[in-house]
Amino acid sequence: MRSNLSRALEVFFSPATILPFLVGSLFLALLGNATYDILKNVIGTDNSALFKIAFLALVVFVICVALVAAIITRRVNRLRHDRPVIHKRQPKKYPGLILLVSQVESCRTAIMYHQPKLQQCWLICSVRTFDKAQEIVREFPGVCIDDPIVVNDIYDPIEFRDLINSIYADRLPVGWAAADVIADYAGMTAHGSVGMVLANLMTDRPLQYTPANIDRTTGKIVGSLEPIEITLTWTQSGKSGDGN
Repeated sequence: MRSNLSRALEVFFSPATILPFLVGSLFLALLGNATYDILKNVIGTDNSALFKIAFLALVVFVICVALVAAIITRRVNRLRHDRPVIHKRQPKKYPGLILLVSQVESCRTAIMYHQPKLQQCWLICSVRTFDKAQEIVREFPGVCIDDPIVVNDIYDPIEFRDLINSIYADRLPVGWAAADVIADYAGMTAHGSVGMVLANLMTDRPLQYTPANIDRTTGKIVGSLEPIEITLTWTQSGKSGDGN
């Protein structure tokens, strides 16, 4: 408690904050005095006039408080009633694609789905799946332009998040926006999927996943289905969208 108080006093009385505070207080006081003098010249200087000025100041103060309270209430109600709604849909074809490399088949399906519009694909892999990433590069050299990005710790979602953020920040072609690249979060470890979602959630970066095609008789994976895009919209409680 004392530590927080001393820290606050240090910030308040530091040269970086005390000078702007004093200057602002001075000019605010001058503004108040000037306004008071103007009202005295208009209304008068007797006791009844002073009461009128005081009453006017009180009315203005009450109105300001009411306006602030209304704004705060509106924002609180919005946070309380709005909720995210998740939708699934068939994605449009994107010029950019980010993949987590586990199985060549699912990566191949995602890449082929976005062709012929797909121009560049970034592959994120581990040391164990680097050979699979290289196989994808050899199969799709026209879009897998950059070398595969190797993750050091496949159990660290923050590393995945940072790698994906670096793609959007440093590797997009000139003129591209984040909305031109869709990221497929299915692949590698659950931590990788979480890291990708953390990087793209609450942004204009689209997300998709490529589901496995499972044989109902044997329960084995026999291929991949077309990708599914996940979208997030905000709606009032009780007014959900058309999410599936």
